[in-house]
Amino acid sequence: MARVTKAQRRAQKQREAEERRRAEARRKKIRFGLIGGGAAIVLVALLVALWPSPEVGNTTAEAWDLPALDHDGRVRLADFRGTPLVAAFYASWCEVCEVEIPQFLAISERVDGEVQFVGIDMQDSGRGLPDAEKWGIAGSWPLARDIGNGNGSGLSTTTFGMRGSPMTVFYDEDGKVLQIVRGGMTGDQLVQALERFYGVSA
Repeated sequence: MARVTKAQRRAQKQREAEERRRAEARRKKIRFGLIGGGAAIVLVALLVALWPSPEVGNTTAEAWDLPALDHDGRVRLADFRGTPLVAAFYASWCEVCEVEIPQFLAISERVDGEVQFVGIDMQDSGRGLPDAEKWGIAGSWPLARDIGNGNGSGLSTTTFGMRGSPMTVFYDEDGKVLQIVRGGMTGDQLVQALERFYGVSA
C-alpha cells in the first residue's frame, strides 16, 4: 500500500478546506437569494397596499380647464359633457407611452363617436407635441398641457396624486370620475374597461 506523504496530506486538507469554503459560499448565496426574494415580495405587497385606490366621483365637468398643447385655445372637461371621456396622461420621457398611446389611438378610432379621448401632456413643460404627432394622436384627439406642467403639474400631481406617467382617467358623460389607472394599460385592458364602464365594444 502506497504511503501518504506529508505533502499529500497537506494537499488533501487544502482541497477539503476549499470544498468547505465553496459549500459555505453556495449556502450564503442561497440564503441571501431567499432573503432578497422575500424582501422583494414584502416591498411589492407594501406598494400595493399603500398605493392610492381608484378615486370615484371626485370631480365635476367644470373641474379642469387646460391650455391646448397644439394651438392657442383651451381644452375643458366641460366641453365633453354628454359623451364618455378617456383622458390619457402621457409625457415625452415616458417609455411605456411609446407602446400604450398608439394602441389607445387604434381603439379610439374603433369607438369613434361613442367615447371621446383626450391626450394630456403631463410633468413635461409642454414638450409632448412631437410625440403626439409621432404617435398619430395630434389631429385625432384634443391635446392639452397639464396645469403648471413641470414637476408641479396641478392636475396630475395635485388632483390625482400621480408622480409618474402614464395615467388614464375614465369619466362618465357627466364628467364624473369612474376610475383612475396609475401606470400603463394594455390595449386589451382598455377594451375591457370601455366595455365595463360604457358598455362599448371595441
